[in-house]
Amino acid sequence: MLDYIPLTNTKTQIATKLLGGSEYRQIIFIVGMPGLGKTTIAKNLYRNSNVRSHFDKLSWCVVSQTYRKRKVLIDILSSISNLDRDIILKMEDEDMALHLYQSLKGRRYLVVMDDIWDISSWHELKKYFPNDKSGSRILLTSRQKDVAKEITNDIVEPPPLSKDKSWDLLKQNVFENGHCPQELQDIGNQIAENCKGLPLLLVVIASVLSNMEKIISSWQKFATSTSPYISEKADDFLSILKLSYNHLPIHLKPCFLYLSAFEEDAEISGRKLSLLWIAEGFIEKKGQKNLEDIAEEYLTDLINKSLLQAARRRSDNGVRSCIIHDLLLEMCRKVADEEYFLFQQ
Repeated sequence: MLDYIPLTNTKTQIATKLLGGSEYRQIIFIVGMPGLGKTTIAKNLYRNSNVRSHFDKLSWCVVSQTYRKRKVLIDILSSISNLDRDIILKMEDEDMALHLYQSLKGRRYLVVMDDIWDISSWHELKKYFPNDKSGSRILLTSRQKDVAKEITNDIVEPPPLSKDKSWDLLKQNVFENGHCPQELQDIGNQIAENCKGLPLLLVVIASVLSNMEKIISSWQKFATSTSPYISEKADDFLSILKLSYNHLPIHLKPCFLYLSAFEEDAEISGRKLSLLWIAEGFIEKKGQKNLEDIAEEYLTDLINKSLLQAARRRSDNGVRSCIIHDLLLEMCRKVADEEYFLFQQ
């Protein structure tokens, strides 16, 4: 969804820190408001061929607001050791921690820890990462600058997109050829400006606009609906994101709200989600199509509307698994709570 956001300068800056500098272990922190592209930057760097060839061991884990030490240890150890995951799952926490330390000792490693919320999780985990002269790096992301300051001085804050880049990103996602009719230029720029330079908001709002009539009255009405929420508050971002829910077709709304039951940063099986939707009665029969095929169409629609991301795809390009951005999940839970959705299930 956000793989193409124009944050090249920030990625280059961090790549230089990962691949160069001191031979001692270094900790680099990406900090910024939700929706700015922190995780996208970290993922792009983690997948970069130069970065992957530079390190002996690489691991990605999500810490999240609901931090669980055991889950983090399992995820990291599964990536960097030769042990089967089934064996790791049977290990005690301290045995895992010891094996992790021994596996990394003397090796040049990169560990990415996404979405750290408080300092206590880092204090609990840092002792498991050897601090020797192997050129190792630990890359962290967080919304919390105060947490970053307690951990390292090496902090990178991606800037919001400029007005011009915001408008460019919006146009690319609204119009097939990226060309906006002259009569929509001014109001389109206003809508882009209301997104405060946040790529996530721009992409989600663009998805709404792409399904609206391309006439000035419709866009003016939409711009008016976003204007009350122009601030730096996360709740106001959620209010803007909620507009994307409001514009969903009626049959997709319960499917989206059902995602509120999943954990933050969970990778959700596409087939499992389809079967759950069917079991809940959210999927309506259409002609000769079976319910699973229709459910997969609903899933694809939510991905195309930028409310979900495809995490992995099958060989036929179908969705093997998907994830929901944590800010969109917050919005989803807020709406589900307002509509008493989960209590109805």
